[in-house]
Amino acid sequence: MLPNFSPGDHVLTFNWGLPKSGNVIVFEVKDAFYVKRVKKIKDNLIYVTGDNMKESSKIDPIDEGQITGKVIWKY
Repeated sequence: MLPNFSPGDHVLTFNWGLPKSGNVIVFEVKDAFYVKRVKKIKDNLIYVTGDNMKESSKIDPIDEGQITGKVIWKY
């Protein structure tokens, strides 16, 4: 998520309601947490992408149950 988020950044999340396209979310896949931007939501699947496409890891669509929360503050 460079340049907006760097390794070691802390984030505060809000977990009420579904995220919208463009929101940054934290979610879990196989015991690892990721910070990605919501690209689109289609058929109950959430497609995510990183801000830095050259370095971003590719993630399959996720479902709502994998979301920890929407990022509302970085510190």
